[in-house]
Amino acid sequence: MQTKSSRVKLDNEERVYAYAMNLLNYRDYSGKDMLLRLLSKGADEKDAHKAIARLKANAFIDERHYANQVLRAWLSKKIYGRLHLSVELRRKNVSDEMIPETLEKFTDELEMDNAMRAARQFIQRNDKRIKNNDEKIIAAAVRFMTNHGFTGRYIQVLLEQIRLENDM
Repeated sequence: MQTKSSRVKLDNEERVYAYAMNLLNYRDYSGKDMLLRLLSKGADEKDAHKAIARLKANAFIDERHYANQVLRAWLSKKIYGRLHLSVELRRKNVSDEMIPETLEKFTDELEMDNAMRAARQFIQRNDKRIKNNDEKIIAAAVRFMTNHGFTGRYIQVLLEQIRLENDM
């Protein structure tokens, strides 16, 4: 039995372009994501690049818009830092030119708010360990903040919160 995807023949630029347009009906893609998708479906690299150039010229692929969408979705998580955002942008194949511009939109104030939320979440989850003066709690706190993409400046926020909570 043939599946729908096995029936699609991407053997010329027009078919590649039409297939890419169909993909864009379901979600936005970065240029790199679209290229990878087209190549995985058997499109010729030259035809895929031409189709993507045409999609960009017609504003169907907009790297800035895509980067902003990734940022908005990421911001809704509310407990991650700048390093995590940088990794997420690369993982989502945001173009290299758009990453610094997108990171600039994540201000120090937003990062501090996220660090405070992350600190509160950590303290809530580890309340008993903090109250019992578990000596491993500081290391766990540093790991938590590091894994959430915060730098040393924001790790200090959590450590200060723990000290205040525990009168250390």
